[in-house]
Amino acid sequence: MVPGVYEPRATTDTVLHQVVRAHLDRFLADTTAATDGVGLPRFIVREFRDFLGCGQLERGFARVRCEACRFERLIPFSCKARAICPSCGGRRMAEQAAHLVDAILPWVPVRQWVLTVPHRLRYRLAFATCSVAPSSASSSVQCSAGTAGAPAAPGSLAAAAAQSPWCSGSGADWN
Repeated sequence: MVPGVYEPRATTDTVLHQVVRAHLDRFLADTTAATDGVGLPRFIVREFRDFLGCGQLERGFARVRCEACRFERLIPFSCKARAICPSCGGRRMAEQAAHLVDAILPWVPVRQWVLTVPHRLRYRLAFATCSVAPSSASSSVQCSAGTAGAPAAPGSLAAAAAQSPWCSGSGADWN
């Protein structure tokens, strides 16, 4: 590979892609049968299906053109999956690590950092998203636990998560 020359990923050539492609439908059917028709959560099934289309031009692409020489290249979209796709997961991990080093962790020697979440919140947080929007006066935390506008019942996991110290900045709002 020549430095500076873009080579698209060959996602369909990996062993993981071949195994998922060959066995996904059977795995989903067996899981649905074993769980009395419940099956896997939709976001997991969607992530498997998105992984199968990662890096394929048929699933969408961006056309990039050099203004100087008018050379064009088609860049396929990625699946952006967190758990299954090694390419997208690795890129996301590198971006998150860079963000932590640049914006979150203090400028002191750090060997290791560990984030722990209470057991009762872990499942709930798997479906929740939080974003911190810093402002000039204070930071604002917007959280969504997938309950679309419904107030958190007292004693529920959403209410407990809203009181969690990691998501308790001014403006914390669990929907």
